[in-house]
Amino acid sequence: MRKNGRTARKLKKLAWRFKQPDWADNHGVMLPVKHKLVSPGIAREIYLGDYEAKEIEIISKRLADDDVVFEVGAGLGFLSAFCAKRTGAAKVFAYEANPELIQLIRETHAKNDVAPTLINALLAKGEGEREFHLESDFWASSAHRAGGRAITVKQLDLNAELARAKPTFLIVDIEGGEAEFFTGADLSMVHKICVETHPDVLGDRVLSEMFAGLVAQGFALDFSLIRKNVFFFHRVA
Repeated sequence: MRKNGRTARKLKKLAWRFKQPDWADNHGVMLPVKHKLVSPGIAREIYLGDYEAKEIEIISKRLADDDVVFEVGAGLGFLSAFCAKRTGAAKVFAYEANPELIQLIRETHAKNDVAPTLINALLAKGEGEREFHLESDFWASSAHRAGGRAITVKQLDLNAELARAKPTFLIVDIEGGEAEFFTGADLSMVHKICVETHPDVLGDRVLSEMFAGLVAQGFALDFSLIRKNVFFFHRVA
C-alpha cells in the first residue's frame, strides 16, 4: 500500500473519526492538530496532508538548497519549517503580523528541530503601527479584510527588511495585502516568488496590474505551476 495512495487516505479518514493526535505529519513537517488556534477544519487538513498543499507543491519543486527564503504570513510556521529543513534555518526569515500565532510558530519550529528567524511584524512602507483584524480562523486575519477584532500591530519597513535578509525566494500569503506588498518592493535580489492571491479582496484588475508589474521587473509566470490562486514567478535571465 502506497503511503499517499487512495487506500492509505481512506484509512486515515477513518482513523480521524476515532482519534486525533496532538501533532501530525504534513509533507514532512510536524504540525499541531490539537490547539485552540487550529480549527477542526484546518486540523483535518493537516492530518490528511492537505494543509497548504498548493504552496508546498510549488515550493518543493522550486526551492534550491542555496536559496534564502523570505516568508510573509507565516501562519503556523509550516512553510518556514519546511524550507529550513532543506536550506538550513539561517537562510529562512519568517514574518507574521498576528501576535497570537508567534508562540505556536515557535512550537512548530522547535518540534521540527529548526529555528529560522521569526519576526512579529507587518511589512509595508515605513515603520510605525498598523490596524490588523483578527478572525476566529487565523488564516483569515488581515490588515486588508474588514471585520474581526481590530488590534494594533508593529509595522516594519519592507525594503529595509529585504535589504537586511537579501532573499532569493519570496513566499507571500497575506490575505489581500499582496498588491500593496509588491508596489514599491525592492526585488533586485529576488529570483523566485510564490504568492497566494485573493481576488475576492482585490479583484481581477488590481491583481492583473500586480502581475504586470512583476513581468515588467523581469519575472515570468511559470504556467506549469499554476495552482488555483497560488502562482510562481521566476526571474528570466
